Amino acid sequence: MAILMFLILLNQNLIRVLKDSFIMTLVGPEVISFIKLWCEMPAGILFVILYTKLCNIVTTEQVFRRVIVFFISFFALFAFVFYPYQSFFHPSSNIVEDYVLFTPRFKWFIVLWGKWSFVLFYVMGELWPIIVFTLLFWQLANKTTKTDEAKRFYSFFNLFGQSNLLISGVVICYFVQNNHFLYGFYCHLQDPTEITLKSVTSVIILTGVIILGIHYVIEKKVLYTEGKTNHTGDKSELLKLSLKESSKVILKSKYLWLICILIISYNTTINLIEGLWMSKVKSLYPTAQEFMLYQGKVLFWTGVFTLFCTFTGSILIRKCGWFFAAIITPVITMIAGTLFFAFVINEEKITTLLGILPQFTSLMVIVFIGGVQNVLSKGAKYSLFDATKEISYIPLDNEMKTKGKAAVDIIGTKIGKSAGSLIQFLLFTLIPHAKYEDITGILATIFGMIILVWILAVKALSVHYELLLNKVH
Repeated sequence: MAILMFLILLNQNLIRVLKDSFIMTLVGPEVISFIKLWCEMPAGILFVILYTKLCNIVTTEQVFRRVIVFFISFFALFAFVFYPYQSFFHPSSNIVEDYVLFTPRFKWFIVLWGKWSFVLFYVMGELWPIIVFTLLFWQLANKTTKTDEAKRFYSFFNLFGQSNLLISGVVICYFVQNNHFLYGFYCHLQDPTEITLKSVTSVIILTGVIILGIHYVIEKKVLYTEGKTNHTGDKSELLKLSLKESSKVILKSKYLWLICILIISYNTTINLIEGLWMSKVKSLYPTAQEFMLYQGKVLFWTGVFTLFCTFTGSILIRKCGWFFAAIITPVITMIAGTLFFAFVINEEKITTLLGILPQFTSLMVIVFIGGVQNVLSKGAKYSLFDATKEISYIPLDNEMKTKGKAAVDIIGTKIGKSAGSLIQFLLFTLIPHAKYEDITGILATIFGMIILVWILAVKALSVHYELLLNKVH
């Protein structure tokens, strides 16, 4: 199970670097919010509907394999068909430009249409962690692990699985160099980005095959041979809750509402920063190759910080309490994010100050601070934020641990991911020719307000958590 989690997350991070690099360098950072709001969310809802229907026809084990095959097949199709022959599949740039001039308010929708295969690749890459990891993997984990085993094994799964960040960062940097062991298969290609894409996709396909093999062994040797069943709550309940039903469950409990605010706050603040940061990264590293190499380094250091927080997190929770461990993520995000916004807003002043150091530019400093912010906030999220969030469910009754958690996951994730995208979508629609630099001040103000709400929610939740914990004991 630990190896399965490692490989799923490895593919997830390899795909993340590829999709971000293509969208940023070949389409534009401004389209991210449009993709998340108008493409990713409908695709996620559609998949849940199809998944629910599929579960009524075949077993969950067969669903797992079919979903993996579907994703891997698409990634292979993109790398070996869509990307090499994009001039055939995409409309010409002249047609796209004419439509943009004719209807400037719909500029970004037209841009998405002009590069539809890259958009589809981005959406599929975004769905992988939600569907394959969050849903399928943990559904399998709950089915193969007893309650008393979960307390010992789940922390090990997380520690071993998140170590993939170190490996995925190294893998990306290795294949970008174009002197790797697969180079001989693709050296006839003139586009170095295509060589990297096909090489990394080959690794993703191989990893996908291994995932299928490991899952088959688990199904035959564990599920059927040992007759294990789900002892930790029926995950299928998550799919049975609609958005309306989820809202009703959360609104009945102030405690669940506070947890939901934490999830919404994290996803929204990260969304507000990432678009601006990636637009700066694109300016410094304009080619897909350079962008991938930079992202690979960020992934590596995110892995280092995640492992550090994972080792120290349990100690902090035991020694300092839930509140201290839970408040670290919003505080880190606030400090690093505020510093990043401040440097972007004062870029011209920084350029003047750096005049005595010609080897550095304001853009290099901003990209560096943005990278540090991403490493710190993501590392804290993967370890401290996730751990304290899951711990907060422990004092609840069984119904709230299942239906309540499912409702919070649905509402919190969907609202959190769409809120930041909606804000940026409205700004770019109202100001068609705007770039991220033009809306930085507005984004920074909204960012500060959400961080404040996040911190207040952590404080309020800690009070309720301690009361519930004392009541249980």
